[in-house]
Amino acid sequence: MKNIILVLALASSVGVANAQDNPYEFFNALSGGAEFGAATLKEPLISGFIAYNKPKSYLKLKFSSLSQDTYEVNVDGVETTRPGFSEVALAIGKRVKFNANNRLELGAGVALVADLRKYDESNSNTLREKIIQKNAVGLIGEIKYIFRFVDGVGVSLSINGNLNQQKSFAAAGLGLVFSSRLIQ
Repeated sequence: MKNIILVLALASSVGVANAQDNPYEFFNALSGGAEFGAATLKEPLISGFIAYNKPKSYLKLKFSSLSQDTYEVNVDGVETTRPGFSEVALAIGKRVKFNANNRLELGAGVALVADLRKYDESNSNTLREKIIQKNAVGLIGEIKYIFRFVDGVGVSLSINGNLNQQKSFAAAGLGLVFSSRLIQ
């Protein structure tokens, strides 16, 4: 798994280094978006991403979270609300352009999944509720169709999945994509 992350990091650094010749070129190649959908975990899934785009490929940092399962967690004496299930992923992919307003993205990468759960009280002698967090590294894949309806703004329809040892899942979503260079 470390080798996969190292290869992805090295592959992305080449494009970022080349973009430093013209700083405006680097920022023009960035895009972002948000999606709402459903997962096989039977909960609504919210996800967002930031991507660095090249003419026929992309590098994407993606965040996903279940919107229903949240827990009150005491971290260093401060009560915070944390999602019950969340994912952070780094993906690299290819872009297929059909015409000026339609494209398909196919990507794969690695993800870190954090799963918060209530501790099973059957083997505990305390009355206090305990929350435990289990982390897992997984492989992700995604297929995303984007239709640009206004220059720099598009609607996306995606199917993605995460294969890991903790809680594998698949999801489908509908969202918005914002970019100054949406279709290359």
